[in-house]
Amino acid sequence: MKKLMMIAVLAGMTMAAQAQDKVKKSPEERAKARTEQLTKELGLSPEQAAKVEAINVKYADKGAEMRKEREAERAEARKEGKEMRDAHDAEMKAVLTPDQYAKWTAKKEEMKEKRMEHRKDMEHHKHMEDRKGTQGK
Repeated sequence: MKKLMMIAVLAGMTMAAQAQDKVKKSPEERAKARTEQLTKELGLSPEQAAKVEAINVKYADKGAEMRKEREAERAEARKEGKEMRDAHDAEMKAVLTPDQYAKWTAKKEEMKEKRMEHRKDMEHHKHMEDRKGTQGK
């Protein structure tokens, strides 16, 4: 039992350490790391490395800008979706009796919980598949 507990603690510490390693890097930091990797893999000269780094920075910046724009679009879509759900709720409340409205909102919550549980199951399944794929490496 103690061995099992110790293994669980070590596994948890390893996962926590890996999570800390995944600190978000700036586009320039990612470009520099990618250039260093390519310099080693391809045996780039200093002149080539400087040019490759400039290219990597250019595209890392473009990628960061695209991600920023997508996040703004997602935030706007979430806001519009909430406004639409609120309006739908208000119209339903105006038509339904208090008892019917309570049943309807309870049913909506139940469906939301089922969706969240399904999403959680899917994420767990994906995580397990990802782990299977990396264990053989």
